[in-house]
Amino acid sequence: MKRSLKGMIVALLLSMVIFPTTGHADDSNYQETYRNQFHYSANKNWINDPNGLVQLDGVYHMFYQHNPYGNEWGNMSWGHATSTDLIHWKEQPIAIPEAENSPWVDFWFKTKDDTKPVHYIGTPTTNWDGGHPNGKKYIFSGSIIVDKENKAGFGKNALLAYYTSTYQVAVRDDDTSKDPLGNYLGLREIQEQCLAYSTDGGKTFTKYKGSEPIIPVTAVPNEQTGNFRDPKVVYDDEHKVWAMTVVTGQEVDIYTSTNLIDWKYQSNILRKHDVGNGVWECPELIPMTVSGTKEKKWVLSLSVQNGAPAGGSGMQYFVGDFDGKAFHPETSETMKNPKWLDYGEDFYAGITFSNVPDRTIMLGWMSNWSYVGEQHTSPWKGEMTLPRELTLKKVAHQDYQLIQEPVKEINNLSNKVVQLGNKKVKAINETKVNKVTNYQGQHYRLSAEFSWKEKTMPTQLGFNLRESKDGSKKVVVGYNPKTQTAYIDRTKDGENISRNSTKVKLDSDQKKIKLTVYVDSSSIEVFINDGEKVLTQVMYPNPDQPSDSNGLSYFVSNGEVKMKHASVTKLNSIWGNN
Repeated sequence: MKRSLKGMIVALLLSMVIFPTTGHADDSNYQETYRNQFHYSANKNWINDPNGLVQLDGVYHMFYQHNPYGNEWGNMSWGHATSTDLIHWKEQPIAIPEAENSPWVDFWFKTKDDTKPVHYIGTPTTNWDGGHPNGKKYIFSGSIIVDKENKAGFGKNALLAYYTSTYQVAVRDDDTSKDPLGNYLGLREIQEQCLAYSTDGGKTFTKYKGSEPIIPVTAVPNEQTGNFRDPKVVYDDEHKVWAMTVVTGQEVDIYTSTNLIDWKYQSNILRKHDVGNGVWECPELIPMTVSGTKEKKWVLSLSVQNGAPAGGSGMQYFVGDFDGKAFHPETSETMKNPKWLDYGEDFYAGITFSNVPDRTIMLGWMSNWSYVGEQHTSPWKGEMTLPRELTLKKVAHQDYQLIQEPVKEINNLSNKVVQLGNKKVKAINETKVNKVTNYQGQHYRLSAEFSWKEKTMPTQLGFNLRESKDGSKKVVVGYNPKTQTAYIDRTKDGENISRNSTKVKLDSDQKKIKLTVYVDSSSIEVFINDGEKVLTQVMYPNPDQPSDSNGLSYFVSNGEVKMKHASVTKLNSIWGNN
């Protein structure tokens, strides 16, 4: 999605100059260097936030932020891909293109920074050039629901796409002494919520009333114009109402509707943690049943541009209740203490699929707004994470935790399984490294359980992944039992990356840990203790010689562990041409 920041396009263009590209410049065959083989990416060009995730008649639809014309952020439209198993995706034509030849804008509005209303008037534009407006409006993030009962009037089972329309327009005051339109004050960003609908199963969309907003910027309750976005719609079965969450800077606003067209503002949720450190984005209220019970809770998930555990952008969540109008956090301290969905650098803008009964499946963008310039690939740029199935677990009185695991359909890719066996590994006052000699590759699932005794507790244990033949270059997935910290260390992968903050402290010291790692061409997703914690990391091993990054080993430092149920499973490509 985004950016409303004027410097985003400039920064991304500079990053394209600083970092060399790899791969082919013409049509992709999905086999370029660093092209992930079981994570979705577009054939060509930039993608970011997933939008409008929905299932209809056995087909999963993934819409997403997409630039159809280039490999950097811009020309934001909704790309589209479909799947029958959440794993194998087929790219479809652009679903909702950016608006062109947009009509003249003319309204008065007072923001919190104005002393009186000002005049928004002129041709919309997306180029921050008041002298040469291009008449365009970007299509930012949003969501899709299935209108099973034809509440909106477009037909039974119509797909309704709610999205943010974004543009800039000239602003003037009421002084007409020099200009009959008023004194020119410059350009401002406008964001409004719009609707498009599809009656052919998502193949084509019609913009409702020619892109006329269903929630105009003048309806923003906190008087913002440039950070009002990302509508996510969900049905509240208990109160028989549709609820829409939209961010407005440092808060989430909740609207409700019974006909899916007319929306009424009901309440807001104020940010109480790290206020002002970037804006909230991609809000969602997720109804969930607590695992093993009949208790129902609502999870508020959000993306934040800055302040995530590994630095830059990330995703957080809060647990509470919803009464059909307002979200009620579980305790008075809930909003002050966000929980994080992922402790790696690269999990952002995740939302769940709608119309999937009895399952809560989230998909995220595998990147970070602070480091996106390091993803120097061509002809594509940007990938999605593996779809994750979420469950809500009660861990203490008034405390809940999301458990995340890859969807079971990932097993459809399983090919060769190599058993590493059950064994003791000793490393008294040293580091013991054992190379895996019967498997090499770049696309696999690696899983093992480690346990130890107090008197022989090691200082480190884990795996060296994507190793070069001489062992000098590698990505480390490990655990420090003394600090109870799991981590990904890519400081020795050959990229010369100085950051080393992809880590998480576990909640308890159990003298054991299970690591399940999904390794792809340019990414790692680590699921700790069956999804208790997750680390997601984009990486580009050994850029001077990418083909020399197929090795694998396991290690223990200064102690002794038992390794059980250790195995490597080769995962087939989803592209079907290898």
